[in-house]
Amino acid sequence: PGRPGRGRKLPVRFLRSSDEVLAEVERAVHAKRAALYIRNTVEDAREAHAALTARGIPAELFHARFALADRLEIERRTVETFGKESTADERAGKVLVATQVVEQSLDLDFDVLASDLAPIDLLIQRAGRLWRHERCARAGEPELLVVAPPATDDPPEDWFETFLPRAAYVYRDHARLWLTVRTLERTRAIESPDGLRALIEAVYGPEAENSVPPRLFDKLLTFEGRESAARSMGNLNTLSVSSGYMRDAGVWDSDTRTPTRLVEDPRATLRLARVQGGQIEPYALKHAPDEPWRAWRLSEVDVSQRHATGEAAIPSRLADAAREARAGWGRYDEDKILVLLEEAGDGRLTGAVAGPGGESAVSYTYETGLAVEPRKDRVASEG
Repeated sequence: PGRPGRGRKLPVRFLRSSDEVLAEVERAVHAKRAALYIRNTVEDAREAHAALTARGIPAELFHARFALADRLEIERRTVETFGKESTADERAGKVLVATQVVEQSLDLDFDVLASDLAPIDLLIQRAGRLWRHERCARAGEPELLVVAPPATDDPPEDWFETFLPRAAYVYRDHARLWLTVRTLERTRAIESPDGLRALIEAVYGPEAENSVPPRLFDKLLTFEGRESAARSMGNLNTLSVSSGYMRDAGVWDSDTRTPTRLVEDPRATLRLARVQGGQIEPYALKHAPDEPWRAWRLSEVDVSQRHATGEAAIPSRLADAAREARAGWGRYDEDKILVLLEEAGDGRLTGAVAGPGGESAVSYTYETGLAVEPRKDRVASEG
């Protein structure tokens, strides 16, 4: 059942808390196995990484909120440690905590894999990172660990929100999540390739919604309404090829004003900058010292506009340096947000951004990436 490259029946076991996952990861480390813990949000990934560190377990953290230069380096190390060519010694006892970034085009292979609940198609995709390649040194059998609440017959409306509050905003079709859990509770396995169609049909097929509990059915209708509105917006923003690149051929502009993806969570691009002796330079300047445009590109981080909508107030002492820094930006960089970072003395770079409710504090480290938190005075006023 564990041989990659062939049909297999992969057992699925449910865990009911992140603490249970941490215990599984700790056992994997002691057994010298390579482990992956996939979280659905950056905040949850950072939290799990900190909890493992507190247990004395070193882990790599990989999510989308790193400056591009650091993210590329993390990708390189991740493939080196967990890729097809990695050796038993290189992998032994190593841990990666990651978000959905590992679902992308990285050829990774783990001995132990735990994932937060996600829609069935994504869980199938994530399972592809478990025992992906032939390795003679493996012990035992593969098993997909899924962190999820049980699919009770009459779940409350907040069935998913109370279990994974942050993830509730990432995967909003909680009825399909309930169907995913119920289906896997019944099959207790993902059988590929022969059983995949049946799994998908059980969650997304025409008869699937007939099984949705009443309290989650309203959420299903709300989600489908949003999906319909998103499709309409997509049609509005579609460029008509037959009309050519004309304004009246479809509303098209920068990706900020005319998005190329249908997302409920609009994004903002931050450009991280170091303040050095009264000067402002790209965070990633050392990676492209003779190409400022490239250094700025490598210093970018994308975040939700829930966290950042604009620049924080620039101190008067840095106003001229900020204008000089932006002078070299191109026309497509106009909507990007300059974030000034200074050494905090504890290994962090700190600064601020403007958010929907006022300014928020920003911190950045090479190991954990970007964190955005409301300022304490703002929290007090909101409280």
